[in-house]
Amino acid sequence: MTQPTSTVDRVARGVVSTFGAGLFLALAPASAVAGWWLVAGMVLAAAVAVLFALSTPDSTPSRAASLVGILGRIAAASAAATAFGRYVLPGRPEVGAVMLVVVVTAVVLLAPPLPGVVERVAAVVVVGVLVAVVVSCFSIAPVDLAVAPPSDAAGADRPLGLLPAAVLLFLGFSGSPSAVRRERLTVIGIVLVVSLGVAVASLWQLGGERLALSTAPLLDALAAADASGVDGMLAVGVTVSCVFALRGVLGDIRDVARVSRPGMVALAAAAAALGALLLAPEYTLTGAAVLLLGEAVIRLLDTRRDRA
Repeated sequence: MTQPTSTVDRVARGVVSTFGAGLFLALAPASAVAGWWLVAGMVLAAAVAVLFALSTPDSTPSRAASLVGILGRIAAASAAATAFGRYVLPGRPEVGAVMLVVVVTAVVLLAPPLPGVVERVAAVVVVGVLVAVVVSCFSIAPVDLAVAPPSDAAGADRPLGLLPAAVLLFLGFSGSPSAVRRERLTVIGIVLVVSLGVAVASLWQLGGERLALSTAPLLDALAAADASGVDGMLAVGVTVSCVFALRGVLGDIRDVARVSRPGMVALAAAAAALGALLLAPEYTLTGAAVLLLGEAVIRLLDTRRDRA
């Protein structure tokens, strides 16, 4: 895949695709295991992403790292497709997920590279939509629960849930692997600031228990804030982000595999669609996080071995 020519273009691509990979779905399972501690888990996930961005070399990965990376990106593609289906076609989320995979795969295989200005505009749109969601959630006080939920309920505040929440949220900071090291840090910083705002706003409006049960957390947070008028804007933001996330993931699979044959991208897309149909988001989010972390570890070990 031809990369954007400027630093701003690459950062914009990373920002718009990273949100689509994790934020829209990960808040619910992270809240289920940690409650408000998911905020700390989000910071931890970003810190781990920074650590690996600093330590992972920009050199060509080995065969083992490539294989693990491809599997991780397929899981990430499944998560992005699921997010699109749940937010844009909530009545038929599976249909929406498969449709997105088919359309974006055709774009990756047939369309020319996008000019950098398109990715800059897309990043502004997605960040603007998320800021609007945060403002809407804080515009009205949340409804107090008549009965406090039990301490062992899903969504209760659990410090021990910090690590599992960080794993679930890690995918939200691991986008744009094709960017160079310094650009990854910029992407992570921007995504962390916006994601923290979205997480705190959603928790404040829904509470940990209601957030844990949500299949589309941002939609439910807007409904609770009596701001359903923003739903259309949110659908646009989710669509843009998920399209760019899936496009970036499929392009990275082609680059990581070091082949130009369309069969590799089509096979990965089919696996991603199957994952979106069969697997719950917490499994694709966790699988993507573990596999992408594994890829980074293998690449780091390969570099140290080569230097020895």
